[in-house]
Amino acid sequence: MRTLEENRWIKRKAEEEDGAFVAAGHIGFSPIATVAATATDVVAARVSFARFIQLARLTLKLSKEQFAVKARVPLEELICIEEDDAYTPTLRTVHYLAQFLKVSHPKLLTLAGLARAKDAGFNDAAVRFAAKSEPIRKLTREEQDAFNEFVKVLSDR
Repeated sequence: MRTLEENRWIKRKAEEEDGAFVAAGHIGFSPIATVAATATDVVAARVSFARFIQLARLTLKLSKEQFAVKARVPLEELICIEEDDAYTPTLRTVHYLAQFLKVSHPKLLTLAGLARAKDAGFNDAAVRFAAKSEPIRKLTREEQDAFNEFVKVLSDR
């Protein structure tokens, strides 16, 4: 059930669209048509978005449930954002996340795959962030054995 504040937010966002058709969850267009130019950019952006939200939550030392409550987003959607790179978040959720985390709403929309990047530098920065933010850990013995075995298969000509 929507709160009075959510209804006001929806009306405010509709007014900002200056008469554009507002569909449920997306502003009069398919999210696929508004994402970055290549599929690689979309995947990189969504991986970066998921990792950013996860690291922001961990930085704040909040559980997923606590973070969802404080950010005013559905817990189910937060779980999807953090765990499913193919998930497309709602505009409302991205708006509340940007507000809660005090980051640029347009840039977070771009990172979520809901808007086009205005410059290639943003996509590059997102890719670098995703690459650098992944923890480095030592392989288990089983992983190392499996890897070595598969390298032998790949090396055979």
